Amino acid sequence: MRKQKRWNLVAIGSVLLATILAIMAIARIDVTQVRSRDALRLSASARALIIDPRQLPPSGWSTLRGDVLNDSEARVDQEALEAATHHVQVGVYANTASELDLSVPSYASSGYVWLHWEQPLQSYLDAKGAAIDQRFKLLNTLITDAPPLLQPVDPSPVRLADGSYYQLFTYRGRYYLDQASFRHYPFMSVSLPLSLEFDDVDGELGYLQLRLEPDIRNSGMGLYARIIGWLNQGWSIAEYRHHYASNFGLGGPESDYSLILFESSFGTSSWASFWRLLLPLSVLMAMVLLVFKVRPDEQDARASIPVTVLLTLVFLQQTYRDELPVLPFLTFLDQVYVVAYVVTLVAFILVIWIGRRYAYMEALEEGPDRTKLQQRLEDLDNSWPLVVVAFSGTAIAFSWMLIPPGT
Repeated sequence: MRKQKRWNLVAIGSVLLATILAIMAIARIDVTQVRSRDALRLSASARALIIDPRQLPPSGWSTLRGDVLNDSEARVDQEALEAATHHVQVGVYANTASELDLSVPSYASSGYVWLHWEQPLQSYLDAKGAAIDQRFKLLNTLITDAPPLLQPVDPSPVRLADGSYYQLFTYRGRYYLDQASFRHYPFMSVSLPLSLEFDDVDGELGYLQLRLEPDIRNSGMGLYARIIGWLNQGWSIAEYRHHYASNFGLGGPESDYSLILFESSFGTSSWASFWRLLLPLSVLMAMVLLVFKVRPDEQDARASIPVTVLLTLVFLQQTYRDELPVLPFLTFLDQVYVVAYVVTLVAFILVIWIGRRYAYMEALEEGPDRTKLQQRLEDLDNSWPLVVVAFSGTAIAFSWMLIPPGT
């Protein structure tokens, strides 16, 4: 008996040592991500960042990119806005939104973009022999689906009574989305962006010379700008300062340009996410919870439950992971599955261990030792559900609370 215990301790120590070595090896070969030096910074111009504050998720996630200007930076930026040589008012109206694909991630959209500019910019365009749509680009268009960036409704701009120019365009295509709360999956929000910027080919119309100002009043979402299965959380439009970590070979400092970002936001239904993804997992964990309620003499039935649950867990996790891109972190649901894997593994180990203890007990003669061992095994059987519920509930709660805010 002592020899068997010694070998059990050696086996446990070997597993722990192998686990520690594996963690150290993974930590050594793990790749550290290099952050891009390109950056967005919210400008001081008028903006509509959120329509209804009640739509902000409790997680603190929002569509805001980059940092907000402090008071002194805002004053300097406002002065730069007023001193800029050229101003273009940009409006966006999304008619449709569809085909949201989180595995890329991307979405399809179509709608209208309109531009309103003054004579100095038109004189610049005439001197360059270019139309204004040839100088505007949608930055987040997917390369494989790239249609004409902006398609004019009328072939030439309209000259308004005050001498300014106006032109309406349509857009249509698939666009990359870079803002989603994947860490909270399946309770998540996504932002569907449309990013417009002036294509400054000669370096003459940077951030200090040309500013894009959002048309807040007339921008918005149309009747069909909805995605079935997702809840609309409103839209936003704002100007950002886009800093490029390059001067594109033109000499001088790194380039900054004005950028308009129009976004429509959607979130998942918490109840739908629970019924679709968490209820099947809860049922499986209930099976593990009750594994020791099976009669001790039915060892085969006891041992088969954790094995069956483990195979089902792998299948269910692979099913929902197919919907997501390859992420460098664990989502909330991933962490819930880690807890489920741990509980299932512990249940299987205990089934084997308790089975051996029952076999040892049957070899004992009737007496205090046998009664004491039987009582100890029954106490373990009875306490297992409480231990599982306490451990799982605590681990899942910590997993949710430790998610970085705003991600």
